[in-house]
Amino acid sequence: MMSQAHALHNIGTNVANVNTGGYKRTDTNFTTVLSRSLQHLSDIGGVRPTDTSTITQQGVVVGSTSQTDVAISGRGFFVLNSKQDGTGISLFTRDGSFEIDTVNDISVSGIGGTTVTTKDGYLTDKNGYFVQGWPYTNGTVTTSGTPSSLRVDQFTFLDQFEATTSGILNLNLPASDTLNHINQYDISLVDSAGATQTAKLNFSKTGTNAWQVTTTTSQSPVAQVDTITLAGPTIEAGDIYSVTINGKTTTYTTNGAEGSIDSVRDALINQMNTDPQFNTTATAAAGATGEITITAVTAGTVLTTSVNATNGGVTADNTAGVLTTTANVPNTQTTAATAITFNALGKVTAPATLPLTLSFAGGSTSAITLDISNMTQFYGDFLPVSYSRDGFASASMESFTFDQSGNVVGNFDDGTFRNVYKLSLGVFANADGLEARNGNVYAISPESGDVTYVSAGVDGYATFTPNALELSNVDIAEEFTKMMTTQTAYNAASKVFNTADEMLMVARDLKR
Repeated sequence: MMSQAHALHNIGTNVANVNTGGYKRTDTNFTTVLSRSLQHLSDIGGVRPTDTSTITQQGVVVGSTSQTDVAISGRGFFVLNSKQDGTGISLFTRDGSFEIDTVNDISVSGIGGTTVTTKDGYLTDKNGYFVQGWPYTNGTVTTSGTPSSLRVDQFTFLDQFEATTSGILNLNLPASDTLNHINQYDISLVDSAGATQTAKLNFSKTGTNAWQVTTTTSQSPVAQVDTITLAGPTIEAGDIYSVTINGKTTTYTTNGAEGSIDSVRDALINQMNTDPQFNTTATAAAGATGEITITAVTAGTVLTTSVNATNGGVTADNTAGVLTTTANVPNTQTTAATAITFNALGKVTAPATLPLTLSFAGGSTSAITLDISNMTQFYGDFLPVSYSRDGFASASMESFTFDQSGNVVGNFDDGTFRNVYKLSLGVFANADGLEARNGNVYAISPESGDVTYVSAGVDGYATFTPNALELSNVDIAEEFTKMMTTQTAYNAASKVFNTADEMLMVARDLKR
């Protein structure tokens, strides 16, 4: 009866977990219990329950609407750790209903360059255990080491980028084009600072089957600098000096006590630098004798500067002039020309590749080699066909998904997708020997053997199904059948006890 009660307990547990994702049922079998004497073994009519795990039995995989859900099809288990830094207990599960849990405070740059404190986020199971995997580095992943926790918040990869080093360009240059007519095509690339830049290719025909190409990039704009020169050896009361910048005028009238033209200069500088209508547009500084240097506050802003000197005294010797530079808006840089030649069939003969060494605004650089061997020179229009390159820019990860190989694929705010992690699979010599723990997870036991970490698709272990979950392998109809059988056996055993009790009572009454 105790054995049947034990079996009923397992059946009840199985039924209770029929909707638990990845749950593996426990079956109960029975073995005969014998008594031993000096002469022989005898069957005393007892049984002992033996539990059999079905951990390796696949459950049905069904679709899910959550991007953090993933199911295993085949052998292996998701690898978990009880601590984020990997120093906790290693655990294993088939339940791929994952979520993102915040763990540590982090500081990130906010709007306007301010520092903002927020939380990082790690991929965890429903118990808060950390999902383990391997990170991608420069587009490759190494799966031979011990896996680690997967940080998946939007700030995780902001400091990661891969500068562009190579690209492939395919376009047609019009054979009938006029000499020196420029055909332009913009290519994108990732510079040495991890930013996406644009370089403009300028193709122009130089002769029969002969072209040249230059590359133009943007540079930091240059601030306009104007120099005002004041002259007047005799400073008399009533002399008037005025400076006009972008239609705004400031005027200084001498009182006769200045003593030198530099005193007039300094007075004008002070007025301009303290007047809001001037100091938000330009700054003034002293130069040589009688000189005022006007510098635009914003690089690339165009200044219109004029100056005037009016004699108020008896000596007409006061003059003023201005030397104006032109603001560079925008500032660009163009490389030296590279010759490209074609044969009579319109195929490139030289060069097959186009090495480019470029610089950009802010000081970043790029060294990229373009494969132009498939460019053509046919009659018709200038026709860009395709352009591709390597590299990826620093970007914020907006979301992520899984693929069948167990890659965690990040969707970044620059519109790109790339692999950022690879989920680890734990496999065992005897997975049915794993020790069950609370939370539908398992721990290593002597019966299971040690864990081996593998990646999906290796040696046919398993594949992953994204946006899906593995259901429990409990068959509710089968469990109810077992329940009825167990109840029948329990009731029958109770009848045996009743009958034996009645027989003992008869034996007892024989003395009467």
